[in-house]
Amino acid sequence: MKNEKGITLVALILYIVVFSTVLTLLTLLTTNIYGNLDKINTSSISSAEFNKFNVNFVKDVKASNKVDITTTNNDVKILLTNGANYNYVKDEKAIYRNKVKIAQNIFQFQADSLIENNKNIVKVTIGTGKNDIDFGKTIKYVLKYW
Repeated sequence: MKNEKGITLVALILYIVVFSTVLTLLTLLTTNIYGNLDKINTSSISSAEFNKFNVNFVKDVKASNKVDITTTNNDVKILLTNGANYNYVKDEKAIYRNKVKIAQNIFQFQADSLIENNKNIVKVTIGTGKNDIDFGKTIKYVLKYW
């Protein structure tokens, strides 16, 4: 018998198939990980924009007993009795508090004044995101009633 050195054609094809499979799996895994990281980053940015609005709005709502809400051309103006003035400008995708921008990347903003259980309530629907709505919430804020 001869002393054979090297690899056969079948073994070479098998090595190529296994290597290609491993490379494909690594590519899919890496793509999935980076896609999820982008979603997490976008979600955290979006929720941070909501929190900027929420912190200011809760403070002002608790200090006010009446609200006046005006909607024109998808822009929303909220006037509270404590002097706070909130403006959502759709073209800029931003919310201003007394002419100071407090939140950006706001793709959706609606506000309604309600009365439930003899309490004045402001219902706010807000949607934030990087290119579209990634984070959305509807909250009812109870105005000062004592």
